[in-house]
Amino acid sequence: MSPYWWLAIAAVMAVVEIASMGLITIWFVVGGLAAFVAGFVGADLTVQIIVFLVVSIACLALLRPLIIKHRRMGELHEPTPIGQNAVVVERIDNDALTGRVETPDHMTWAALSADGAPIESGTQVRVVEQRSIKLVVERI
Repeated sequence: MSPYWWLAIAAVMAVVEIASMGLITIWFVVGGLAAFVAGFVGADLTVQIIVFLVVSIACLALLRPLIIKHRRMGELHEPTPIGQNAVVVERIDNDALTGRVETPDHMTWAALSADGAPIESGTQVRVVEQRSIKLVVERI
């Protein structure tokens, strides 16, 4: 078997990982690349398969928990502006999809009005919800 088949397997696993983002098939990409190297230097098919399985399973068992732990740490420490007061720095108009607020940490965010009514620039508001990169605010 040509070692280039391992590159094809690695590419397929990469596409599956991109689609799922589950941190499962990415380790088979690493295993496929290791098997490609083994085949490229002349190892027979049995050795290539063993290299593929050992490297893939070892990476899955050893590295996945570390990556997941690191990913969760970032989620836990990300501050949320919900409950904070803010100042409208650009008129909020849900229909026109305009509006920005500035939070006490001097961050500006795109904003929506909680009740749908426009809110003028300079108005004090409270953040009641966060939708991705937009804050939903209400007048104080």
